[in-house]
Amino acid sequence: MRRNRELQSDQRLLAALAFTVLLPSAPVLAQETSPPSDAVQLPAAMAEVLTAVQSAHDPRALEALVQYLLHAHPESQAAITAWVARNEQAASLAAAAPAPAPETKVAAADPAPAPPPNGQGQTGPQPATQTNASQANAAPPSPTKWSGEGELGAFVSTGSAPGSGFVGRLTLVGEGRKWRIATSGRIDYQKTSDVVTRNQIRLTFEPNYKFNESGYVFGLGQYEADRFQGFTSRYSLSGGLGYNLLEEEGSKLSVRGGPAMRVTQPVDGSLERTFSAVALADLKLRLSPTLNYSQEASAYFDAVRRTFYTLAAIDSQLTGKLKARVSYTLQHETGEGDIRTLTDTTSRLTLVYGF
Repeated sequence: MRRNRELQSDQRLLAALAFTVLLPSAPVLAQETSPPSDAVQLPAAMAEVLTAVQSAHDPRALEALVQYLLHAHPESQAAITAWVARNEQAASLAAAAPAPAPETKVAAADPAPAPPPNGQGQTGPQPATQTNASQANAAPPSPTKWSGEGELGAFVSTGSAPGSGFVGRLTLVGEGRKWRIATSGRIDYQKTSDVVTRNQIRLTFEPNYKFNESGYVFGLGQYEADRFQGFTSRYSLSGGLGYNLLEEEGSKLSVRGGPAMRVTQPVDGSLERTFSAVALADLKLRLSPTLNYSQEASAYFDAVRRTFYTLAAIDSQLTGKLKARVSYTLQHETGEGDIRTLTDTTSRLTLVYGF
């Protein structure tokens, strides 16, 4: 291998010498009367020979050629020396130059796509940069919205326990994009001559999930205690389908229904477990900027008992989150056998604070 490289170097040197021998003698004679050597320009043929040997990247061949030219053409020594100096300086600068930054290489390797000609839309896959931009601009998931209200006031009742007393109610609602959970608790309490004449408790828990813009599935759990209505406790568990018949700004009408199971402990008698059907409706109307009307109704039907319940209310905005409410409740209980038929009504005047 070494002898082959030496043979190739000698062949380049012989070719260069043969080329220089063929240089015309006229330029040599003319240079004898030329200006000083530092102003002499390197002949074009000599420059081509030097450049050709240099491009072979063989320092030994280039050095031999330079030495030959210096002895064969003493009139061009200054030009040859200057060429060698420039060549060495260029090699030093190239070795000292810093390597390009990695970011520049990446940017050069992945240029931005050019826009389509004549304003035509792209038909191929969209660039990754556009996909990332779309993901960045996508709307974030809507957070859960919580709201509620506290209610406190007085009531007047008729029916199984006539009289007046105090009422308290607390409602909490959590709502997402497709789901909603509403909880509510209310107590009516009355005591006359150290005797409790009314102690009605009503707790509800209702989750629902929307499957389209108007339809949803719901569940409903409810606890009641009202010994004056004939039972010490009653649990109701139901579920089914609901539908929003009206849903506009300030107005809403929703109906729902499905099967239910009720467990009732009468004041006198054994525990009752019955399967029922339930129907419910909610209505909200904005009468004016400061007046709102709402009504909720429910009906349970089974082989033993039937229960009808409705609560209607008018809210008047007072200031900020405070409003006054006038409400009316009617509850009708009827059944077979020894179950008494009772109808109770309650009128309430309360203050409501929303949060």
